[in-house]
Amino acid sequence: MKKHILSTAIAAATLTGFSSPSMALSPSTTPDLKIFMSGASAMDNAIKNMFENLCEAGTLDFYRNGNDPDTDKVGSSYSAYFCTLTPAKVPNLSGPLNVLFTKRSAGGSAQGVNPLIDNAQLDFLNVLNQGTCQNVAATSTWNCTINSGTNDLVKEYPNIGISDVDPLQFRGPNTPAGFNAVTPAGVAQLEVRAVAALIFGIPVTNKLYEALQVVQKDQGKIPSDCAIGDYEHESCMPSLSKYQVATIITGQIKSWDEFVFEKDGQSYPFTQYPGVTAPDTNLVHICKRVAGSGTGAQQYNKFLNNPCFDGALEPTEIDNPFEGPRTILNSSSGNVDRCLNDFDKGTNDGGSNFDIFTGLPVVAWATGVQSLEKNADNQLQYRFVRIDGVAPTLQNAANGTYMDWVEPTYQWRKTGNGAPAGDTLRIIEKLVVDAGSPVTVASVLNQNSSYSWGDSGYLAVASNGHPYDHVLDVNAPVMPYSHAAGGVLNNCSVPVIQGAPTDKPL
Repeated sequence: MKKHILSTAIAAATLTGFSSPSMALSPSTTPDLKIFMSGASAMDNAIKNMFENLCEAGTLDFYRNGNDPDTDKVGSSYSAYFCTLTPAKVPNLSGPLNVLFTKRSAGGSAQGVNPLIDNAQLDFLNVLNQGTCQNVAATSTWNCTINSGTNDLVKEYPNIGISDVDPLQFRGPNTPAGFNAVTPAGVAQLEVRAVAALIFGIPVTNKLYEALQVVQKDQGKIPSDCAIGDYEHESCMPSLSKYQVATIITGQIKSWDEFVFEKDGQSYPFTQYPGVTAPDTNLVHICKRVAGSGTGAQQYNKFLNNPCFDGALEPTEIDNPFEGPRTILNSSSGNVDRCLNDFDKGTNDGGSNFDIFTGLPVVAWATGVQSLEKNADNQLQYRFVRIDGVAPTLQNAANGTYMDWVEPTYQWRKTGNGAPAGDTLRIIEKLVVDAGSPVTVASVLNQNSSYSWGDSGYLAVASNGHPYDHVLDVNAPVMPYSHAAGGVLNNCSVPVIQGAPTDKPL
């Protein structure tokens, strides 16, 4: 594609709504402005949808790391969005600008917190490094190489960070390698904005899901007319208790057969329960995130009370291929997708599924952690389960019965390297406002969160001034509860309703 140059006439047309034809932006285009975001991979779909919503029609090119078997699946570590923004969508923008917005997801949420506090540079995708990004079948999508020791990646100071939980959570087991644990003094260097509530859940491989259905159908916990393998209906979703999840993720059990169930007066280890199809191995497999992941941090908050108080249980990192558990560390939510998929299918696309004796991949029951904007199209071999009998839906989170949700934050340095100002700050402020708007939450952020068993994903939060009336509107969902009851967001806190609703009592 030729270099895109805005003439005076086209620029004028842009200001009035882009009446002239628009062009997408290739790597040969010189950007007017570059913005660098680092952090949460769980929110990658939301970030893509929000930035695309700001772009003038027909101007967006999307860049992503290519499928590198030694590092990551397509797009799960590095991405970028290159398009034209105008004052029509970004208030007070200085004019039509070709903006290159680059997102680093590798390493997870802490990369959107600790490097900002430590004033450190990070690797970002070098879209402008000519020849490393190849167009995908004449579309506006580009796959870029990320070879180490080359200019495929470039070091920059992040202008903005994004994390699944507030910055203070990145201490203890959530401290990323190479950085210091976050302290209150460190947080004081940042402008922190809570934007919405995001629902998380416990995904399990399809075969484990079906085994749980067999047992829980006999126990009367799901209806007797549920078909084994019914992934469509909330009533047929099996459940794990909060205590069972905590037991698994702390490595307290090594084998699934340490869960024992009774039928007709006889006890059966889980893999030997009548009607259950046993996997190749009975070892517990956990597809978890690396230290510094906000997805992992929220799970430790909610299930282990860590790092909320001294002496809290620690998540396991033990990977014992002989006795279990097998614990696979994943640097992004995309890797968790692949990890779970591999164990259910008996494949090894992610490089972590192999028998220690034969070297061959195995079929194993595995569990993990994901946000509820993953696998809504059921293309991967895992499904979410209920927690304590409650499904991870917008309705259940809003009515206070589903517990696994947190309030993500955007943050940036107040001063120093990477601190946003001018047009950069105007674009960031616009993203923050949109991320917290109930209508935008429904129409943009929740595009990938409509499941066959219910709507999930994000909710705007009442603590940002959005009214609620205890009747959930999926077209403008608002969470009445907040972890900021004391005036400062802390996802370790028990969420409560703040203030009075606009309508109907509880």
